[in-house]
Amino acid sequence: MQAEVSAAMGGDHEAFTRLYRRYARPVFLELVARLRRRHDAEDVLQQTFVTAWRALPRLRKPDRFVPWLFRIARNKARDHMRRDGARGLRLHDVDLLAAVGDDTQPRIDAVRDLVAGLKPRSRTIVLLRAVEGWSAEEVARSQRMSVSTVRRHYNRALAQLRESLTRRKSDDEKQKNRTTRRLSI
Repeated sequence: MQAEVSAAMGGDHEAFTRLYRRYARPVFLELVARLRRRHDAEDVLQQTFVTAWRALPRLRKPDRFVPWLFRIARNKARDHMRRDGARGLRLHDVDLLAAVGDDTQPRIDAVRDLVAGLKPRSRTIVLLRAVEGWSAEEVARSQRMSVSTVRRHYNRALAQLRESLTRRKSDDEKQKNRTTRRLSI
């Protein structure tokens, strides 16, 4: 990766295109987690990579490219929210799992709603680890936190999701039983 970053720093468009292909999706997931709207995340993703291309010659350490890129994305997301006003969460606008291509709709809807309820940092970590398959070390580097912090956030978020799914399943079964009893009366 350092070779690609160094080449891109020297103006190699093909090297930057390879970096874009490698990191656009993880950056997009970070932006969806922060902005909660796919179309906003797509706009900010483009702004992030344009800014990165223009600022790349000033990057001092090529091995810090990934955290630097994520910092640009977070700053762009923050600017976007300031400019457009922080909007409240509307779950029908959150397109987290549809953005990653899953299609078992009832289960996706339930998980999407639960993932959307996580704190932004935990949501980003879950998406990068579970969806993108990044290691804890890669996530830690991209998010500028320790590996143990990433693991702690990830495990807590998964436990929270498991508990919420169990509770939702139990609630659904209770509702189903009530409906069945009413129909048999």
